[in-house]
Amino acid sequence: MRHCLFCLLFAIAPALADSEPEPDLIYLTTPAGQSLFMESELHGDYFPLASYLESEQVLTFCGPASMAAVLNSLGIPRPSPHRLFPYQLFTQDLVFNPANQALKSYARVEHEGLVLAEVGEFLENLGVQASTYHASEFSVDWLRETLVNALASPGQRLIANYSRRPLGQDGDGHLSPLAAYDRDSDRVLILDVAKYKYPPVWLTVAQLHEAMLLEDPGSNLSRGLVVVSP
Repeated sequence: MRHCLFCLLFAIAPALADSEPEPDLIYLTTPAGQSLFMESELHGDYFPLASYLESEQVLTFCGPASMAAVLNSLGIPRPSPHRLFPYQLFTQDLVFNPANQALKSYARVEHEGLVLAEVGEFLENLGVQASTYHASEFSVDWLRETLVNALASPGQRLIANYSRRPLGQDGDGHLSPLAAYDRDSDRVLILDVAKYKYPPVWLTVAQLHEAMLLEDPGSNLSRGLVVVSP
């Protein structure tokens, strides 16, 4: 059974990027990352999310890619893409329903990306509940408690909005779903939708909070967290 689980993990996670990872980041593709996953108490969200996780189709589509994975993982009614008819699936393109096109068009998101509040509004317009929280308004302890409660609930999902800069990764503002938590190491697993750059990574909750605190120039506010439920 354990060998089958490792096969699934390796099938989904891409190779590490060319640049050397920071010493305190633990990637899921490493033995340490796999051990954390096997020993973690809260990893139920990993399987439905990883099953639908796609790489962002352009550099600014971390928001649409994260939303599509979250929506598909919740088992809510899905749209029917023209090219997949009669099958149903949320795609990165199909998160741009008429309400979201009016809020921020495909072309603008392709140029600018999405800020935290816009991700929440997009999700609400797609028929789910989404609560957004800016990191400047919450503590590390609040973040930990919220992560644990949401990851313990099969009907909730989490999207993190953070900066890569404090983590020593290439790039800056980013969005990706959260999929697991290990109590002993106090680490949370990010399923990076920029799969061409990095595989899933374990961060401490304190690291994630620090990365969320950096200001998003698109909103002049800190980054933060989205809690999603049907």
